[in-house]
Amino acid sequence: MKAEKINLKKEQGAKTKRKLYRCAAKLFQRHHYDDVSVEKIAKAAGITKATFYSHFKSKDELYLSLLAEYTSRVDEEYQAFLDTLPTDMPAADTLLALAGKIADILVYKVGYDTMKIVYRIELSRNFNTEAVKGYDRKLYHIMKDVLNRGFQRGEFKISLTLEELARQFVMAIRGVSFEWCIRDSNFDLKGQLVTHLKLLLDGIMK
Repeated sequence: MKAEKINLKKEQGAKTKRKLYRCAAKLFQRHHYDDVSVEKIAKAAGITKATFYSHFKSKDELYLSLLAEYTSRVDEEYQAFLDTLPTDMPAADTLLALAGKIADILVYKVGYDTMKIVYRIELSRNFNTEAVKGYDRKLYHIMKDVLNRGFQRGEFKISLTLEELARQFVMAIRGVSFEWCIRDSNFDLKGQLVTHLKLLLDGIMK
């Protein structure tokens, strides 16, 4: 009997958490982040603020949970894009095409305001943001695979390990994206990102 109560409580908790995700996602889509409060999220989900805090420490933590799931979907979209490119396409051209796709998704799908929020939360160091910045993220593996393709074909000369080089390319993407956030929404993210990666590629081209 006691075990049944525990299982029921867990099921109810999981159901409430899923409802919080759905309601919060809708609110964040319709309103600016700063205008969405814990109270509004709890009200939309039909729960108390106390119940909200039994699942998440703050609005930021909930937002990061949503972002982790979204990041995974976006990385799959990057992979799907690569799968549409010709297999004999030079690795450098493949990386530049991928950079363009990443920029388009950041600008038109993720959005300038969302990226600013992400960086703010990451800089606070109050929450685990490994889903976005961790080296196990799929984006790093995608970069590594393309770089390895270029190395195997004799297109690149590589003095670093593939893992280290992939990190350098992803750090470059993150750096240009951060520059976009501290400038303004008119900053040409795609143009600047492609230019920056071309400079990196010049250093490893044979």
